[in-house]
Amino acid sequence: MLVRIQLILYIILLTFVCQAQELDTLEKCDWTPLFENDLPKKFLYFKYEGPFQYNISSTSDLEEIGDGSAEITGNQTATVRLKFPILNKNRVILSGGLRYSNEQFYFEDLEPDDYPLYVGLNDRNLRSLGLDFKGMFHLKGNKSIIMQTAWNLAGDFHLSGEKYFKISDLLKSSLALGYAVRKDANTYYAFGAYFGYTFGDPALYPVFNYSKRFNNNIGIDLLLPQGIKIWKKFSNNFYVLGAAEISGTSYTVRVDDSILSEAESVQLRQSTIDATLGVLAKINKWAGVEARFGYSNNINFNITESNFVEGSTLPKPDTDYLIKSTVSGAPYFSISLFLAVPKDLMKRMVDK
Repeated sequence: MLVRIQLILYIILLTFVCQAQELDTLEKCDWTPLFENDLPKKFLYFKYEGPFQYNISSTSDLEEIGDGSAEITGNQTATVRLKFPILNKNRVILSGGLRYSNEQFYFEDLEPDDYPLYVGLNDRNLRSLGLDFKGMFHLKGNKSIIMQTAWNLAGDFHLSGEKYFKISDLLKSSLALGYAVRKDANTYYAFGAYFGYTFGDPALYPVFNYSKRFNNNIGIDLLLPQGIKIWKKFSNNFYVLGAAEISGTSYTVRVDDSILSEAESVQLRQSTIDATLGVLAKINKWAGVEARFGYSNNINFNITESNFVEGSTLPKPDTDYLIKSTVSGAPYFSISLFLAVPKDLMKRMVDK
């Protein structure tokens, strides 16, 4: 149902803008969040990230599962992301993106040594393959409507045996819709609502976006409650940045050779908040590298049998957890190589 709503909203917004009677003469730089002083606009990147060694303890009300504990000696995620333009008109800007990630956990010192969660997830490829679209629809003056949708297949794509997941079991979608104002040459803000998996469980909550650029080459970007980023440009090729960001997902997995194998599928819902400091350096006009180091704190690491409660009038997440886990914090690192749109090319795109 959410997918249908996303498509209908896009069609309505496109129709509304295209049929507008009064055309504005404002340039895109007057109503979009494009600033003269800004971080590089990445269109392709490869990122490798993860926290270092940490501990996990789990509990379950099911006697067949019980309690367990282990040490997570590795938790790495590799991500490849591509962004591309779709439409660049006076009143409408549409872009898309492709994303693939592969996350793996490694458990040691299991207690008991056959605890189903740890045995089932150990050295397992938890993949996410997704497509997203972003749109800005100019209303009048410095005001616009912004929208973002995403569809991801998230889980264990390659399973041994006879059973395979259906697309509907793996599909996770999100939707954000907001009202935006470009206040001046250095200030932009927007507010609206978001439905997605940022906190692990699917949830609907209000969001506020604020971007500000200062004369001393400092910038701040807020997307509350999801994160904050503050950075300073020391030269056209070197930036220092700090960030605190919440990220989460829900994987559909099948845990074999345990009591959990009796379920057709289970959902691993996880989310973390990462506080980091880092540097971004441009290698040349197109390419660059970004490295961050900080601390990762777990918010959610739970197992449930289904994604939504069946028969509910509105989409309602299933919070009848089979296993609830507490995960300790850990040092975190990330490194990414990227290609960015050169500033002169970006300016030509804005001027179109």
